[in-house]
Amino acid sequence: MVALLICGVVSVFSIDRMQGYARVINYAGIVRGATQQLAKEELNGQPNDALIGKLDAILAGLQGGENEYDLSRMDSGEFQALLEEMQAAWAGMKREIRQVRAGGGGDALFADSEDYFNLANRAVHAAEEYTAEKVQQTEQGLLLLILLIVAAAVLLMWYGTVQSRRREKLQAEEDEYLRKKEYLDRMSESLRAPMNDISELLYISDVENYELLFLNEAGKRTFGVTGDFSGQKCYKVVQGMDEPCAFCNNSKLKMGENYTWEHTNTLTGAHYLLKDRLVEWDGRTARMELAFDMSEAEQRKQSLQRALDVEKMLVDCVRTLYQNTEFPIAVSHMLKQLGAFLAAGRTYIMVLEEDGYLHRQFEWCADGVESGMNTSQVTPHVVVERWLPHFQKDECMVIGDVARLQEESPEEFELLRRQNVSRLVAAPLEMDGKLVGFLGVDNPPLDRLEHIAPLFQTLCYFIILAWQRSESEQELSMLSYYDTLTKFYNRNRYTQDTESLRYANGPVGVVYLDVNGLKDINDLQGHAFGDKVLVRCADMMREVFEGAAFYRIGGDEFVIISTDIDKAEFDVRARELRHRLQMDEQCNAAIGVRWEEDTANLQQVIAEADAEMYEDKKSFYRQNPMSNRYRHANDELLRLADPKVLRQEILNKQFVVYLQPKVSSSDESTQGAEALIRYRPRPDTLVLPGNFLPMLEERRVVSQLDFYVFEFVCSKMREWAEDGKQACPVSVNFSCCSLAQPGFVNKLEAICGKYGISKQQLEIEITERGRTKDDVDFKGVIGQLRAAGFVVSIDGFGIETTNMTLLSAVEFDVLKLDKSMIDDVDSNLRTRAVIESIAAICRKMGVKLVAKGIESKQQLVALRESGVELAQGFLFSKPIPIEEYETEYLKRKGGDAPLGT
Repeated sequence: MVALLICGVVSVFSIDRMQGYARVINYAGIVRGATQQLAKEELNGQPNDALIGKLDAILAGLQGGENEYDLSRMDSGEFQALLEEMQAAWAGMKREIRQVRAGGGGDALFADSEDYFNLANRAVHAAEEYTAEKVQQTEQGLLLLILLIVAAAVLLMWYGTVQSRRREKLQAEEDEYLRKKEYLDRMSESLRAPMNDISELLYISDVENYELLFLNEAGKRTFGVTGDFSGQKCYKVVQGMDEPCAFCNNSKLKMGENYTWEHTNTLTGAHYLLKDRLVEWDGRTARMELAFDMSEAEQRKQSLQRALDVEKMLVDCVRTLYQNTEFPIAVSHMLKQLGAFLAAGRTYIMVLEEDGYLHRQFEWCADGVESGMNTSQVTPHVVVERWLPHFQKDECMVIGDVARLQEESPEEFELLRRQNVSRLVAAPLEMDGKLVGFLGVDNPPLDRLEHIAPLFQTLCYFIILAWQRSESEQELSMLSYYDTLTKFYNRNRYTQDTESLRYANGPVGVVYLDVNGLKDINDLQGHAFGDKVLVRCADMMREVFEGAAFYRIGGDEFVIISTDIDKAEFDVRARELRHRLQMDEQCNAAIGVRWEEDTANLQQVIAEADAEMYEDKKSFYRQNPMSNRYRHANDELLRLADPKVLRQEILNKQFVVYLQPKVSSSDESTQGAEALIRYRPRPDTLVLPGNFLPMLEERRVVSQLDFYVFEFVCSKMREWAEDGKQACPVSVNFSCCSLAQPGFVNKLEAICGKYGISKQQLEIEITERGRTKDDVDFKGVIGQLRAAGFVVSIDGFGIETTNMTLLSAVEFDVLKLDKSMIDDVDSNLRTRAVIESIAAICRKMGVKLVAKGIESKQQLVALRESGVELAQGFLFSKPIPIEEYETEYLKRKGGDAPLGT
């Protein structure tokens, strides 16, 4: 009785210890899986502090022993060392979690979670080995105890019953056998109990014949096993197969070692982490397999991987859109990438045109899929009316099964059926709040439709950005090569074409045309009427010389170049154009025409046509004495073309300098002034510069006036400084004749040094026309001026050509928009868009933008909103004498109020 009590106590103690070890293994496995789950949730933006607290408690219990989870401390040095590593790694993971919550990247947390999973796996493995070792030791101890009890009983029986030893011995052996069998049955039951209590699947099968020897309660519930399963095969019960599994690991198992692997069970559809081990079971060599359900963790892992794949694909598509400068090429490549990623049949972009139809402009098709460019390139807008509410809410239209539309929307169903579409996703493309089309994908697999909307919405955003960038580049290209008023080529294109035509073969005819009296028309009837005259002349030229190249190379100058035209036809067309112009009351023009057999001498042909035009123009002015142009001015102005007379008039102070203020467009405060010349031949007569400067430029004597004005301004600025007056910078205009003079910059520096004036207070204004002169190194002169410290301003931008290449070809400080560019800025949206583009470019380049010729408050408001910084015009002040400017706009240094208003 005492022996049985001892055995019972030992057995209970051993079983309790084995159960404790089983819990340690179980909770170590829980830590391994829970950290994976926690990492996924944190990467998906789902904080789980409760799970962190539970993991802290479990790890503490595994190390310290008893706690709320009823854990025992496993006295395994290897396991405890791994627990310490797990604690340290857990602390690192918690730091990464805090960084992710603070907005940091998740790559480190993802990598740490994978490393932690491997570390926990090692710990579970160590605990299992330690537990197996203790189980074996317990079995040996119990066997030894039984043997001792049996031996003691035999000795007692030997000494107690000598006479009936044989009979009593047999009886004792029989009794002992019964007691042993009963004890072993109890021990077997006690060992099976914890195996049935665990939630994981566990089964034992014979390695020779695959007979299922044991299946715990969790396994029975999972596989629907009821009653006795004796004689059934493991592959039939567990895997639903009729023969041994091809992936069976029996041959890989070794006694005393665990074999870990993963498998998705076809019966349960779950993904398991499996632990296999060889054991002795009822005297037979068997395989014990423990299965941990990892389905949720695997799904989270796959979901995260899909998210990473989507992000990579999106980045690749965006890179494609922005690496290709040609929008159609970029979109085609992007559609191919999108279609391949989604395993779709077609990807395409439909554009909503003004005719109310959707036009398929871009498309990619998978191999073997018929293109929809021919069968569905044009789609009525009403067909997709059902989609519009989704598009208006910036949602994707997802059709998982087109067949369901047969009754709900038969017209839509029929359209999609004809295109062999069974599934469809469409995302709206919006520009400036207006629907312009949609991005479509046909027949993607159903599993790719999950969470597809964010991808499409983001991709559509970048498609629109690339689209707008392409349109802006095209518009800038148009601005660089086309005249916005007449739609003719501009001077930049003229320069390129005349250079390339030198190497072409064949005859060429040139018409050089200059509109007569345009300045008088602008002065008397306004610039808007003058623009109409120019457009009328342009239309006339286009009608007569259909098929030729037309150029507007100046404000009123045009060139027509006809290639591959015989002389007879060219002469007929030239006479027709001349006749039309003579008969038109508004569009009177001087014409010069030349024809040559070869384009090699094109420049000479153009020069001869220009000379003929000039003679024709002189004839016009002789016949029109009422014009105010310099070409028919009185002798008093014509004599200024003599350099000696001009010099004497300057010395006699017959030329006077006026100043016109420049103001800030935001608050209209004075920011500077422009110096302008006037001629006063008599006290009661004041001649504007437009009546004599063009003549002086043509005779190349205008430099005397340029330097006179510059020195006069320097002397005045010195007087202001000596009188304690603080002046804003003053700009002085210089003609191309002055720029071409040797030592131009040195002369300016000498004058500044003479009067002690800071070069930063002087703005050198150069008209854009100067860079078209062959004898002026436009870029070089500007570089020298800026290197010397002067502020350089480009004047008259847009008067002859809206040449956007100027902004990148030359470095300067100030850009002045000509009056012709801002006349209709308050009413013409296209003009305003052009100025906004120029203003944006100037801001990026650090160039100040000035608009001159402002006459109305509406123009000022429009220019201010377009980004123009400085303004000049009659709205603020006309050009005024120096004395009046000093009174109205100068203030004393340190003073709080200006000398005038």
